[in-house]
Amino acid sequence: MRFLLVFLFSMFTYAQHSDNNASWYVYTDQVMGGKSKLSANFTEGVVKLDGEVTTKNNGGFVRLAHRPNEINKNAKGIKFKAKGNNEAYEVHVTLKGMKMPPWSYLSTSFDVNDQWNEYQILFSDLKKNGMMAASMKPKNIREISIAGYGRDFNVDLELKDIELF
Repeated sequence: MRFLLVFLFSMFTYAQHSDNNASWYVYTDQVMGGKSKLSANFTEGVVKLDGEVTTKNNGGFVRLAHRPNEINKNAKGIKFKAKGNNEAYEVHVTLKGMKMPPWSYLSTSFDVNDQWNEYQILFSDLKKNGMMAASMKPKNIREISIAGYGRDFNVDLELKDIELF
């Protein structure tokens, strides 16, 4: 299984949210008894994620999340810059409405290295994980995330210039 780190944002660029810690949510498997840890530090338009993902005690995920207030109906995808510790991370999108199982999402993965790279992820390239009642339209998006789960490793990821296009 892959590590899942979830990151959500709106039509505004990340820089507009980066210093407002109250608009971001850190989740770990500790909500279900797991032992993974995550911290998020916001500085000058960059979020630095540090932590540990461990499968101990049936755990294995961390996530940074933000629910957008509004998304332009013409949005085609998400773009951002990232660098990190040579790990695979994922972009996840959860939709409004009924999902079975409740943690159903759309996703695709991307690999980071120690240099800033730009990523452009089209919503049309996302693959379903679970059953979903809503169709993949920008108006149906509940959360947009950078994500992963299921294996033991250290999280070391930086993100900036996040926006929908």
